[in-house]
Amino acid sequence: MTVFDPVTAGTLLILAASPGEICRMPKATDIKVIPSTEKVELITSRTLAQLQTQETNTINPYGHGSKSVTQGYAQGKISMRGEVTLDYKAIPEYGAVCIWYDTITVKFSIDPTVYIAKEVYKDKCMRKAVTDHEMKHVMADRKVVNKYSQIIGQKLYESLSARGFMAGPIRPEHAQATADQMRRTAEQILETEHQRMQLDRVDMQRAIDSLEEYERVSNLCPDFEITPKMLDAGRR
Repeated sequence: MTVFDPVTAGTLLILAASPGEICRMPKATDIKVIPSTEKVELITSRTLAQLQTQETNTINPYGHGSKSVTQGYAQGKISMRGEVTLDYKAIPEYGAVCIWYDTITVKFSIDPTVYIAKEVYKDKCMRKAVTDHEMKHVMADRKVVNKYSQIIGQKLYESLSARGFMAGPIRPEHAQATADQMRRTAEQILETEHQRMQLDRVDMQRAIDSLEEYERVSNLCPDFEITPKMLDAGRR
């Protein structure tokens, strides 16, 4: 039996026939979650000194009172856009309308940019070490998007199955309000999962910037030295 919200339930017609006999979906709701990513943009024109002025979400793994030098960082933007399409059928003989979810499409897009300090990029060893580290951040974003693409698709199906993919039969004068409520329901599911994804993403990204990882990258190129002059030059 389909369960409706009280607001929707109040709009239902009292009919001799079963609602299931009056309102039938012509096809199952098409739920699609589509992840995509842009090509990684690599920027190497900024100096070490300039990179120190960039605010990031990285927590310094060396603890209070110590400073770390930013040799590169990854900046990724994940956007999520949902589109809910409804369809309906008028039942003139009952003076009723049936409304259902036709398609729900969710599109994820990742736009990654990696910044490597000019001095670092000139050193072949450090270029590879730092670039490989920053690509871990890019891959983490891809991983979290792939993870939540599956979660959101399943969550939409389960939540809407519980509430009903179709509303009706309802009186025509209540059709618009019911359609608006159906859209809001799907959008609220998407927003909740999007918030969870953002929190998960922060944890995954911060886990990459561990003390062990920083020391591993540094030990790969023991001959590379950051001088005070590098950090003072080019701040303007």
